[in-house]
Formats: sequence, structure tokens, C-alpha cells
Amino acid sequence: MADLELIVWFHPSMQMPVKIDPKANPFKIKASQTVTDLMEQCEDFFEEETKRLGTPLELQINVLWNVKDHKKALNPRDKLEGHFASGDSFGVYGDVQAAIERPVPKTEEEKVPVTILTGFLGSGKTTLLNYILQEQQEKKIAIVENEFGEISIDDALLKQQKMDLAEKIVVMDNGCMCCTIRGDLVNGLKQILDDIKKGGQIDAIMIETTGMADPVPIVRTFMANPELTMDLRLDAVITMADAKNLPGRLDDQVEEGKVNEAYQQIAFSDKIILNKLDLIDTEQAIATKDRIREINKYAKVLPAVKGRVKMEELFNIRAHDMCNFINEDIDKEAETAKELAEGHGGGHGHEEGHGGHGGHEGGGHGHDEASCTEEHGHGGGHGGGGHGGHGAAHGGGPGSHR
Repeated sequence: MADLELIVWFHPSMQMPVKIDPKANPFKIKASQTVTDLMEQCEDFFEEETKRLGTPLELQINVLWNVKDHKKALNPRDKLEGHFASGDSFGVYGDVQAAIERPVPKTEEEKVPVTILTGFLGSGKTTLLNYILQEQQEKKIAIVENEFGEISIDDALLKQQKMDLAEKIVVMDNGCMCCTIRGDLVNGLKQILDDIKKGGQIDAIMIETTGMADPVPIVRTFMANPELTMDLRLDAVITMADAKNLPGRLDDQVEEGKVNEAYQQIAFSDKIILNKLDLIDTEQAIATKDRIREINKYAKVLPAVKGRVKMEELFNIRAHDMCNFINEDIDKEAETAKELAEGHGGGHGHEEGHGGHGGHEGGGHGHDEASCTEEHGHGGGHGGGGHGGHGAAHGGGPGSHR
């Protein structure tokens, strides 16, 4: 289809604050394109030209017509070939206003990663957080701790008060921030962002959930809030699993209409820390790990005692970053730590972990492109299928009815 060359004519009542020479700037557009396409091209030209002339303005076109037939406003969905010939002029009328400076969207790499740490009371979440705050020196981490954690973050670690955030925010000696938030998690995260914008350096945020907490609503709340996702990215959901007590938690009976939260925590995890391995023998460790794999075939399972794992296992997991899947082998994360997979005999206390013979089956994180602006993650049938989108049905587990 041949190109049309059209000249714009701005309605005099628009009172243009700058002088634009339409004949010096003809519009070249395919005749098969629509009136809407011409409107958008004209609006873009207007913004660029006024910026070049030193008075940045925006134009919102409300009406467009062929000057030869000024009484007929054109349907925005009509093709241009039905209304114009090359050399024609088109009239426009609309609103002119000062251009709004829009921030350039951050790339995923530029956003602050957020990790959700979940697990039942007594599983070792707070012990892990204390370990992170004491041991690591490379990252400046904000810890968001629910008020109902099993024990408080060690007060001896909280050296310097930073500011009031809901209840408490402090800066650790290593530069980490620790806070306790009552109620609204979204407002708490916004306040952390405000502190960052004022010059505070934070490399990552970890949210510790209440001991009995289904992670799905937390993920949904986070992903559905553009004010948060503009500057933050959900990095991963990590579950602390008490190797001794997890099987009993998974067998808990729940009321009709409620969920088994231990099951939810395992099912919707990107990484699982099988903690307190010193309290059970090899066969119990194998059975617990296999039970985990029955529910979640894809999350990496790490063995631990007192929450001691390598720091690189906890950060920059990028389990919810669609862009990362282009560069990664999706099946790579569907693994058990070598120590568990190979098995260890010899009784209790092996921090490396104890035996295992659960396998992995295909798949991996199969995030839905169409839903990636909101809820990334898991669903679509844990225990039989891949990860799809938080909040989706995940069949087959105890108490998995909504």
C-alpha cells in the first residue's frame, strides 16, 4: 500500500503558544493505517517539535477531519485510504497542555529485590535473619519482620536507631536496616522506599511473614501494587522447613474453606531450606525431603542446621523475573542440594544434610506471559505441573480447598 503525504492544520481556537510550520513537516503514513494511527503520529510530532522549540507541550487530539470536508469528523477506527489522497490536509482539534515529565521506567536489574521468607513458628526464620545481619557484610539489607515472629531480632544487634517506620527501623553496624511493621505491609514498604529516595542505601529487602502465614496473599498484594513494583521486584519466596515437625504440620486437619498453611508455604516456594537436620536421623530426613518433593517438584531444597546456608543462595534468585527466563535453563532450579541428593549416613548433626532420593520431573517455572505484570510465580498444579501464577489452584494437597 502506497504512502500518503498529509499536511496538518491546527484549528485556530486552540491558541497555539508556539509557531509550527505544517508545510515544513508533512506526515508520511500508509493509507492502510487508521485515523487513530494518524492522531498518535501527530501527537508525537507535536510533543517533539514543541520540545525542540523550547516549550515542551502535549497535544491530546479529540477531533480529526479532512479539510476538504470540514463538516465530517472521522471515525478513529476508519482506514485513511477511505478519506484521504496524498497531498490532502487534515484538521485537528484538541487539548494543549504543558508536557508532563515522565520518569524512565527502571529495568528489573535496577529495582531493589524483595524476598519473602515464610515458615511456621519455630522453623528458624528469625535465626536465619540474625545470621544474615551478623555474618554478611556485602549487602545493605532491610529486614521487615512481622510483630508475631517467634522471637525478636536480637536486641543486641540493633545498635543505631534510624527512624520510626510503623514501629521500629534501625541501621545495623553492617549497614542493614531492621524494622517491625504492624498492619499495612504496603505502607511499610513505601516508607522504606521513601528512605531510599532520601539517600539511604538498601540493596535488598527481606520480608519475614507471621509464623502461620499463607504466602499467596502477600505475593498478590505486592505484585498488584504499581507503586511498589515500579521500584521493587519480587525476587523469590523462601520457606524455612522444620525437618522434624514439617510432616506433622502437613498432616494437620483444617476447617472447611481454609488452607493448610504449611502445604501452601511448601507449594508456593522458589527455594526451601530444610532446617534442623541435627534433630532427626537419616531416614527421617529422606522421608521429609521426599514429602516436600511430592508437593513442590521444582524448588531447590537446601539442607541446614541453625539456618546456615551460603549467602548467594538467598539473594538474586530472580525466580519471578520473566526477562531472566530467556537467559536461564528453567530446569536448573529444579534440584535438591547435592548433600541431600547423594545422601549422608551417620546419625545426627550433619550440617550438610542427610540423604535423599526424591527426583525431579520436567518442567520448571512456567510463568504465564499474559499475567506477568501482576502475579508471577506458582500455581497451575503444584505436585503435577509447573509454576504458573500465584493464587492459581494447586491441586492435590491437604487443605488445598479455597
